[in-house]
Amino acid sequence: MPNYKNAIVVLGGGLIKEKGKWQTTNFSDRGDKFGALGDGLRVVAASYLYKDNPEQIIIASGGRGQIKIGSDEPSVATIIKKELEGLAVPADKIIKETRSKNTYAELIELQKIIKEKGLEMITIISNKYHLPRLEAMIKYCPELVGLKKMFAVSKLTLKPAEEILIKYNPGAWRKIITKAYNSPGMKERIKLEENGVKDIKTEKYKFK
Repeated sequence: MPNYKNAIVVLGGGLIKEKGKWQTTNFSDRGDKFGALGDGLRVVAASYLYKDNPEQIIIASGGRGQIKIGSDEPSVATIIKKELEGLAVPADKIIKETRSKNTYAELIELQKIIKEKGLEMITIISNKYHLPRLEAMIKYCPELVGLKKMFAVSKLTLKPAEEILIKYNPGAWRKIITKAYNSPGMKERIKLEENGVKDIKTEKYKFK
């Protein structure tokens, strides 16, 4: 593989098993005890950005997570990689990160991969509701100083999957996303995320 310097990072979320097949979740699925995650949108969004610029790699992030559904549960990164391949992203352009168990650990592992691969430009994709907590972690967690330095000089950017999907395919996604963000479950999730941001800033957050 050529030594690419740019990378798209797809942060992991939840998994569900439908008809014997593991997959990421959409807004209509229940991703965890707080309701829909919509993390499958991150995969589709990453495929759009990759096709715009194939001179980059994709890092699929996520271990088996905190939700143990069964002994056959794969890593989140494994499923993200499969789904990216199904969207015509070449397998050899995807790196799997399978050690992390939560968002904080994903960022720690990403920092290691950036150093190991000599990456220079990073685009992290997650859901819109999730990005404020990501940004707070990067800015306030001392262990993420490497990401903080990149963020400060715009070498690391955070992009919401929802906005990418609406940009590239508004007819398919605008109504779905608007409905999801107007739902009571999403409003609850956003409130929880806001509380997480406050806890990070006041050093009350439990990262591990």
